[in-house]
Amino acid sequence: MTVSGRITFDRIAFKSSGLGLNPGAPIESPARLVTVEALDASNSTILAATATDANGDYSLQVPSNRSVKIRAKAQMMQSGAAPTWNFRVLNNTNGNALYALDGSSFDTGTANSTRNLRAASGWGTTSYTGPRAAAPFAILDTIYSARSLVLSAVADTAFPALDLFWSPSNRPTIGERCTTNGDIGTTFFTPGGANADNCTQGGALAAGIYILGDFAGGSGDTDEFDQHVIAHEFGHYIENTFSRADSIGGDHGAPDRVDLRLAFGEGWGNAYSGMVLNDPLYRDSDGGVDTEGRFNLETDNTVVEGWFSEFSVHEILWDLFDSVADAGDQIALGFAPIYSTLIGPQKNTEALTSIFSFVDALRGKVDPSQVSGIDALLTGESISVANAFGDGEMNGGGSTTSLPIYEDVSSNQPPLLVCGSAADTSRNKLGYRRFLRLNVPAAATLTITVIGATDPGNPVSVAASDPDIFVHRRGALVHVGETTTNTPGSSEVIDQKPFDAGLHVIEVFDYAFTTGISGNANVPHCMTVSVTGG
Repeated sequence: MTVSGRITFDRIAFKSSGLGLNPGAPIESPARLVTVEALDASNSTILAATATDANGDYSLQVPSNRSVKIRAKAQMMQSGAAPTWNFRVLNNTNGNALYALDGSSFDTGTANSTRNLRAASGWGTTSYTGPRAAAPFAILDTIYSARSLVLSAVADTAFPALDLFWSPSNRPTIGERCTTNGDIGTTFFTPGGANADNCTQGGALAAGIYILGDFAGGSGDTDEFDQHVIAHEFGHYIENTFSRADSIGGDHGAPDRVDLRLAFGEGWGNAYSGMVLNDPLYRDSDGGVDTEGRFNLETDNTVVEGWFSEFSVHEILWDLFDSVADAGDQIALGFAPIYSTLIGPQKNTEALTSIFSFVDALRGKVDPSQVSGIDALLTGESISVANAFGDGEMNGGGSTTSLPIYEDVSSNQPPLLVCGSAADTSRNKLGYRRFLRLNVPAAATLTITVIGATDPGNPVSVAASDPDIFVHRRGALVHVGETTTNTPGSSEVIDQKPFDAGLHVIEVFDYAFTTGISGNANVPHCMTVSVTGG
């Protein structure tokens, strides 16, 4: 017999006026492309399986005169020839169980039948009082839209499997992360890795997107219905999977001047969320459901402008995408050239990923007549029209150590003095890390030596006490020097390591900077850098 029907979920939308979500007016929405199974009611054997269409409709062929039940899984899966995907919503506080919605059992009899399932929000009058069945399907529905935008540019995309971890216990705790009990800190994407979770053996953190869900009696933070937030994190997954994500992460916000890699990564996530939803108003509910944080990608935020601002980055990327012509924005590229740049030349740039490397690559993707429009967007955000390395940039963001963005260093030349400083004690802010370009003409064995030293031209400078060295080659970390010391004038060495021919980026900084050995975070911490061998 044929059993058909429709799978839907209650979406809680933002209020059209005022702040926060409107849980009292749920919108019944189709659960698109989710897995639907017919199960034997007695032993849960799968009798048939399919996926819903874009309207949430499904149809299954099942045996007659059989007691069955219909199950909708919070999973979108397509295998075989590309495009392919496997997106699942799992409960990280319940053994990573896959969320599913079960209907009541029924007898198939000898006639076709209709069985609809609706995942309810669980909202009572002033709080959640029932199972929050809609949440996993709402999360998956945002992923449906995010996936669709990528397919509009590359129709045969094969998406690597992505798990989305949501639980009503996932809370914005501060301190050690423990995903198995819901202490996730914030909604975030991670490619996974060791030493990232304090509750799992070996600290291994499963790859995926972790999503806040703790209502906490009206004072918590839930993100399952915050489509911009989820699409933002999917943007990080896209960048990490198909492009290159050099971002060093860490705390960031609207007024911050941050590392150029972080500025691009977060600006990309913000802009991508607007592109997915075709909506520049980014809204993130808080206070249970009653308040929110928001900003508009279309609005020029003039508090902090420059290559170190995620807001400048997302304003540029959004203006490149959207079709609205406004002051300083006379260009409308749509998504395809932006995505083509991201997964092509941006992925392979020799510079660290930034708005400079992205725009420099984009210029080669568009008609020459559009380049002036691209450059106008940079100028409007106080960013110089420069190459992938930002050579010639004049906006230092108020930092005395952020320019030039890259300095050149050569093998067997006199030591180069570099200094870092920052406006606070975070290790991801502007001016803290210094970048050097090392061109290796032919494969060689080289030694990099960094020694803490004061700047003779700056009497308030101090010698770095714990210098660290990272060497990058097209986004790959090839060599690291980070022994622990805490004495002014200490050194760090990467000793006689192989270097391939080509350009390398050397990143140096004083790890002890946050200990405040100078008593003032704005005091430059200086060191000499020399390269020998070859």
